[in-house]
Amino acid sequence: MPLASRFWIILLIVAAVSAIAAWAIPKMVIQNDLMFMLPEDNKAKNDYMDAEELLGNAGGIAIAIQSPDGIYQTELLQRVRRLATNCRALNLKIPARQLADRMELSPDHALALAGWLQSIVSDPDFTPPMLADMLAAPEELAEAVVDSLPAQLTVDDPDALSEELADILASRALAEPSLAAELFAFASRATDRRGHFRSIWVDDVVALTETDTVWPEFVDQAGIVEAMSPYGFDSEEDLRHFADALLEAGAMGSKAVLAFTSSQPKPAGISDRFWASLEQDLTPEAAPALAKSMAGAPKQIRVGDLVPREITGEGMPRIRQRLHAWSFFQEGVYSRDEKSLLMVVRTTPNLDQPNRECLLDAIKTEVNRVFGDGRYPIYMAGYSVVDQAVARNMHQDITRLLPLVFGVVALFLFLSFRNLAGLLYPMITILLAVCWCMGAMALLDVPLSVVGTAMPILLVAVGSAYGIHLIYYFIHRQAVVNHRGRAIADTLDGTGRGVIMAGLTTVAGFASLAFNDIVPLRDFGVFTALGVFFALLVSLFLIPALLMRFGVRPPAQGPGREAGKRDNAFNRLIRGLSRLSARHPKTVLAITALVVIGSAIGLTSLHVEMNNVTFFKKGTDIRRADTFINRHFAGTVDIRVIFSSTEANGVLDTEVLNAIERLATTISRQHPEVGKTLSILDLIRKMNQAFYFNDPAYYRIPNKTDLAGEQTDAALTAHLASYIDKYQRDDTRAFIDGAKRQAGLILQVKTASSQVTRDILRSIDELLDGPLGRSLAQKGINVHTTGIAALYVESEGLIVSGQLRSIAVSVVIVLVLVSLIMRSLVYGLLSILPLCMAICVNFGIMGFLDIPLDAATAITACVAIGIGIDYGLHYLNRYRLLREEGQNQHTAIVNTAETTGGSICINALAVATGFSVLMLSAFVPLVNLGFLIALTMVTSSVGSLTLLPAALTLTDRDEPEPCMQHVSPLKE
Repeated sequence: MPLASRFWIILLIVAAVSAIAAWAIPKMVIQNDLMFMLPEDNKAKNDYMDAEELLGNAGGIAIAIQSPDGIYQTELLQRVRRLATNCRALNLKIPARQLADRMELSPDHALALAGWLQSIVSDPDFTPPMLADMLAAPEELAEAVVDSLPAQLTVDDPDALSEELADILASRALAEPSLAAELFAFASRATDRRGHFRSIWVDDVVALTETDTVWPEFVDQAGIVEAMSPYGFDSEEDLRHFADALLEAGAMGSKAVLAFTSSQPKPAGISDRFWASLEQDLTPEAAPALAKSMAGAPKQIRVGDLVPREITGEGMPRIRQRLHAWSFFQEGVYSRDEKSLLMVVRTTPNLDQPNRECLLDAIKTEVNRVFGDGRYPIYMAGYSVVDQAVARNMHQDITRLLPLVFGVVALFLFLSFRNLAGLLYPMITILLAVCWCMGAMALLDVPLSVVGTAMPILLVAVGSAYGIHLIYYFIHRQAVVNHRGRAIADTLDGTGRGVIMAGLTTVAGFASLAFNDIVPLRDFGVFTALGVFFALLVSLFLIPALLMRFGVRPPAQGPGREAGKRDNAFNRLIRGLSRLSARHPKTVLAITALVVIGSAIGLTSLHVEMNNVTFFKKGTDIRRADTFINRHFAGTVDIRVIFSSTEANGVLDTEVLNAIERLATTISRQHPEVGKTLSILDLIRKMNQAFYFNDPAYYRIPNKTDLAGEQTDAALTAHLASYIDKYQRDDTRAFIDGAKRQAGLILQVKTASSQVTRDILRSIDELLDGPLGRSLAQKGINVHTTGIAALYVESEGLIVSGQLRSIAVSVVIVLVLVSLIMRSLVYGLLSILPLCMAICVNFGIMGFLDIPLDAATAITACVAIGIGIDYGLHYLNRYRLLREEGQNQHTAIVNTAETTGGSICINALAVATGFSVLMLSAFVPLVNLGFLIALTMVTSSVGSLTLLPAALTLTDRDEPEPCMQHVSPLKE
């Protein structure tokens, strides 16, 4: 009360805190990275990052290019190669653009500077002093720059450009002594989470035009030409191309040679005349001669570009032949119907979110530059694309829904109180609470997550409660005492304790999420609790000060006639509901028990799901792109099975390779969602086939009997290692490390559903727990699973365990807190009774309506506890005060409903209405969250007005039974 009279002091404090918060809020960042969800010490998270560093990024940014006329189009492949080249160049273009913006350089100067910095950053002597010395010597600097000019920079006079840049840098260094340190920091900055990679965004680009393949080829074809000259083959060039095509097709026998011309389209490089003459010249006598000459001709195995550097229409048949010769490519770089191509930009391992966004923006620019004419429909998907879409929708949700929820709550308050104070005072409270809470997050560098999007909306809906109770009671008391000071004192005495209890229990309910291992849920709980605490403070100090200074204009005609009628009718409804519950307590409890049992049935259908793609509504671009790529290609999500040995070449043991093969085959057969399995086995099989002249029968893992020399396990391991070493390291990196101690089996899955992944992982565990796993253990091979899909499952498990832990902790905290404040364990148990019923109904409805438990809906129980407890507390607090005044049990029940029931209903409807705004969100989980919390507010408030009267009738029997025919009105 004394503080309420210190209006200007309170106003000054509020203004100062608000100014600090307003200054900090623009610094807030949005974070929706899956890795951010998991704690830093989480094993699954660290296994994933270890695998990325060892074997590279198995996924990346997927770009599907649809071509209704087919993929064998010269212009299409030229565009694909140009896009791939441009994407690789982004490791230089991105820093060049940043340097151009930061230092106001021309594009050419910025590209030259970026090239020079990248050329010297790996120098062990690269330090700020070294860089400062170079900047101070323009002539030497110009020589260094011209020697490191990137290939992407095409200028008429490179020397002049380098001299201009050297002069610019030298003059800048004189004017800005810190320039050398700034450039050093820029060049040596890390782009990944662990700080191991410097200024690298693109690790590799996988596409049809960027892929290597394996084939055998003739070193000398003179013997073939000579052997076939008696049979009328007069075109040596055509014959050489024909022999090459036979060898690459594996058609080395006479029957295969004869069958080749009838089953294959004309190979590249062969004239129409020669191809037509084969029917006559390739006689049953000539075919064996050709086969014999090819078998004896010297050959070699080539690993090279699947698509030649020069893309022409004549080369399309050979490209098609090479694609069909290796199933490894199907649904990996081209679709089964051969009308779509897939390019995957593999990002730097563990690239952090800001740099992923930077890279994605740059890739979209290049895609638009190459395919912007719309001739080929483009679909982009993958982890980075989904994350960026989530961030964009989060920003739209906040800017669109927050003003809307303010407007909805304001309208509701105005219709409830029908005066300006009843509207403004609670609105000021929630505005300050939201501002202070977001400011605190910004000051503490806590980012806003997808779940956090609901935080300001929640605070708007919840924060109005305390002001509603205080103003509602103040209006009631002012009409009786007609004195502001006494009315405020009576309000704080009559309902202040209830407001404090409600606020503290709400804080406790949300703070219980601090025990959750999911970082965004933990942050959401802690800062929502802080925001609620801010709303409580403002309500207890600022609102009384405003009431003391300005008061509240009473409704028209004192309690106006029409308003009085409406209020009386409303009160009669609530009073009748309480009287009915008090008269038939056992019936009420029986109905509640039936509702709980029904909810338990629905609970059996509740499932947990972590799938960022399903955050978006059907028909959105991201859903259509994900659906297209999963339908035509192997899948957008990966699971990695890592096989680890302590010895070099340990994973090349034939038993280990056979185990990898059995695991891949079994999982693919059991789970149709697995679109493709990839491993080092594919590369070994292809090399073995090429070694045996591309004979399809040799597309397998070789065994000891295939060896020409010593037929031992060690010799076979060395033979397999030599196969792998024939490939470029970039071709094998995703499947095996350089020492061949660790190998990865990649399962590409056509859905991001954590339920599907969980089933696949369970099948893998079952296989590893059986004979297959025991045989690997005997070999000293350790096996574990990882990948983006596995992280979704890990998050799912943490959500479930965290949800159960948070519910248990919050219920216990609320029970203890209420029991201590009210000094009664019975009141503590009664306060959580309607709450438990509401939570059961919530989960039951989720099961019946197939609403999954995810990162957003996981907070509904804690929100129910944090907010729903208020209604029971206000009811019990008012009931106890009336009992202390000497009213009997039934009179106190009815009068509690008449005085506090109105504010409970107004508060519940205000919160429910506010949360229903979330149903307009762009995110499906937030739509579900809005519906569930609105439902919970209704069930918990109805429960407080029915269950509590029934329970009090059965438990509070220390007064004689009252006459139920007449209940005295509450005396003021």
